[in-house]
Amino acid sequence: MKHILFATLFTAFTALGAEWKPVHAQEGVDFHMDCHMARSNNETFICSDDDLLRRDAKLGELSDKLYAVLDAQGKAEMAREYAEWLASRDDCEDNYHCNASMYAERTAYVEEELDHMDAPAAQVGADGFGMVANAGIPGHNQESYPGLTIDICKAICLQRDWCKSIDFDRAKGACYVQPVAEEDVGSLRRDYPGHPYDHYFYAPRLRN
Repeated sequence: MKHILFATLFTAFTALGAEWKPVHAQEGVDFHMDCHMARSNNETFICSDDDLLRRDAKLGELSDKLYAVLDAQGKAEMAREYAEWLASRDDCEDNYHCNASMYAERTAYVEEELDHMDAPAAQVGADGFGMVANAGIPGHNQESYPGLTIDICKAICLQRDWCKSIDFDRAKGACYVQPVAEEDVGSLRRDYPGHPYDHYFYAPRLRN
């Protein structure tokens, strides 16, 4: 994801306040068109076209899923990039084919980013972690801790910017913090005797 200058971001947000608005700090960015707040000719045009509105709804849903699995830096970059895209889209000036092309290109990009995460949003919790039961990655433990809860283990992972995944021994509360995930090693091991481990991956750091 490319970076743009903060001044450009501020200008874009000011000009496009009807469409890009942080609802509440904890809710993040609103990626959906609000036709009641349309303030440009192109926004009004999109709101009058059922096909473009469907495209906007689909892009909004996909954007919500991607945003949910990004870390703070990724969220900020996505917000900046989205503001830039909105400015380019509004240059279409009531042209259906231009708008449709903009939506198609952006939707394909967001779908590709979701595919690269290797962690569908539906499988990832609000904390950014996904879980694969009865599985683990052998031979890559960077740090290990005994007698912890999984929440404390996750907190340790978040404090290490290199941490991509955790193997957690349910019975012992043993936490194994790792700089790799399934995407790096090819596959998880699922045949540990007694199946003591659950594997947790931190989605925002996959393929980033």
